[in-house]
Amino acid sequence: MSSSKDLPPFPSDVPTAPIARISLSDLLASKPPACASALEACRTHGFFYLDLTATTIGSSLLSASERLLQISHQVFDHELEYKTKHDLVKGVSLFGYKRAGTVKSTDPNLRPDTTEFFNVAKDHVHGVAASRSYPSEITENKALFQSFTKDAHEVGMLILGELAQQLGVEPKAFQDKNIFTKPSGDHCRLTHKYAHVSDRHAIGLPSHTDFGSITILFNWLGGLQIQSHDPAKAGEWEYVKPLPGCAVINLGDAMVTFTNGVLKSAKHRVVPAPGAQGDVDRYSVVYFVRPHNEALMETCEEFRHLGEGGRSRGSLSRRGGVLTAGSG
Repeated sequence: MSSSKDLPPFPSDVPTAPIARISLSDLLASKPPACASALEACRTHGFFYLDLTATTIGSSLLSASERLLQISHQVFDHELEYKTKHDLVKGVSLFGYKRAGTVKSTDPNLRPDTTEFFNVAKDHVHGVAASRSYPSEITENKALFQSFTKDAHEVGMLILGELAQQLGVEPKAFQDKNIFTKPSGDHCRLTHKYAHVSDRHAIGLPSHTDFGSITILFNWLGGLQIQSHDPAKAGEWEYVKPLPGCAVINLGDAMVTFTNGVLKSAKHRVVPAPGAQGDVDRYSVVYFVRPHNEALMETCEEFRHLGEGGRSRGSLSRRGGVLTAGSG
């Protein structure tokens, strides 16, 4: 597909998650209904749509995501031999190329995933740390990656600031854990999942939660699913239907740790897209905000009285006996 506009429509007869649609314009204006809706979404489903239209930064992100989509088509069209020259090194760094075929224990059927991706470090494109090798399609578009990561991080900080306000804690309580100019695991991810014309039971990515603070997703095809929040549908999976002009927002495990479980990082997975969309390769563009390396992975003081509700995982190191986010 040459453009997101060429895609078949999302079918109307599949179960979709009833997640909130919140206007970035309203969050920028700190309108109480929008801010309250964001908090409720992050305490329940852990996901919401962020309508980026009618704002300068939102329009910039939408335009950049479309350009990154085109770069994704180009970079994933290379032979595997070329892509693997830029392999990430598991256990050492999460930046670089991850090929399809990973098996995770979170998938009960132990199916190899069918998603490949490139993780492009925020630190590399902004000169916070020395870069590694990336395909030319990425290095030659450094300015685009710089603007996208900067804008996406700014939107993430806006959301975290509003959540702090709603929870009655210091406005920068969460923002100060995710400082853009400090070394961190923040990255832009370009993903590609092969179409599943013959195998509708294949898994794109198995069930998981994100490690970081907040995830900002741009996708054009179905396939993303989250577990239902309806008690009558406990354990059932529902599609998150892509909406034009919107990003999909979800929190990661770090925010569960910082708030002692008050905010949620919901389980999600990627499966073959429903209907005719399953016959098309799926691409997405994601920005992951992760706590900067020095950030202490501990519950904020205001939430410690709630008991042991938080959790943390990922690439962590210790400082004075306390876990820090460490390098990715």
